[in-house]
Amino acid sequence: MHRKIFPTGFLILICVSLCVPFHGGAQTRPQRPASAAKPQVEAITVNQSPSYVRTNGPDPFLNPLLKRKKSDADEEIPKSEPPPGISGMNSNEVELLGISMSDETKTAAFRGTDKRIYFLHEGDRLFDGHLKTISTNSVLLIRETRLRSGKVLTQEITKRLRN
Repeated sequence: MHRKIFPTGFLILICVSLCVPFHGGAQTRPQRPASAAKPQVEAITVNQSPSYVRTNGPDPFLNPLLKRKKSDADEEIPKSEPPPGISGMNSNEVELLGISMSDETKTAAFRGTDKRIYFLHEGDRLFDGHLKTISTNSVLLIRETRLRSGKVLTQEITKRLRN
């Protein structure tokens, strides 16, 4: 089998001849009459954004993955009026002051929003949760959030004596 190799100049000549139109002689422009006016070009504003007219269909510019339905079932149930004392204070409002541990009892001292000192044991209630455990240098509070759907979300909050 024998292959012919075309010279590079020949290929360039073929490409140029295909790209340039052939007019078959002298190139002349058609003459315009002098009375013919030049066509007017309308000015186009570049900064004008296209307007979107909403129809009955969905909005094509909104990402459906980012769209989140807000249902009433995921809302927190509003709480009633808090009672007086430590049982009416939230877990993030109280400050841990000290811990006392003996053989039988563990006691944690808290300062409330009313500037009084309260002594709590494991299992005592706050307005939004309860005191779960008392250790030598920290306490574990459980914060509970009730939703309309019936779910109860829990969050653990650790308060330490020394930061």
